[in-house]
Amino acid sequence: MKRHKLKATERRAIYDKCDNHCAYCGEYIKYEDMQVDHIMPLHKGGADSIDNMLPACRSCNHYKSTLTLEQFRTNIERMPDTLTRDSTTYKIAVRFGVIKVVRPKVMFYFEKWAEFDKKQEAAENGE
Repeated sequence: MKRHKLKATERRAIYDKCDNHCAYCGEYIKYEDMQVDHIMPLHKGGADSIDNMLPACRSCNHYKSTLTLEQFRTNIERMPDTLTRDSTTYKIAVRFGVIKVVRPKVMFYFEKWAEFDKKQEAAENGE
């Protein structure tokens, strides 16, 4: 599928969706460093529209690649297992307490942002 070229106004709208942060990890990203990610990958039926696009830092966009959100979330949650399997340095750091393994449920920045917006809207409506 051929992607349509984003206009400057569309690119700015995507950048503004998460207040200048990566939609996934929440790191601040400069406009010129932002990469546009399709939430649902095109080859998995996602639309090539702004509604299906989020701002991403280079590392999150690269790691997410063509994964769905849930596949991406699962891969992140499994990182301690992958590192334990693949990295002797990581295993030793865990054994000596230099690294503490925690296993929180991964919540992406844009999901936290949406929750914040809902709470703020409720507060403004006196709920």
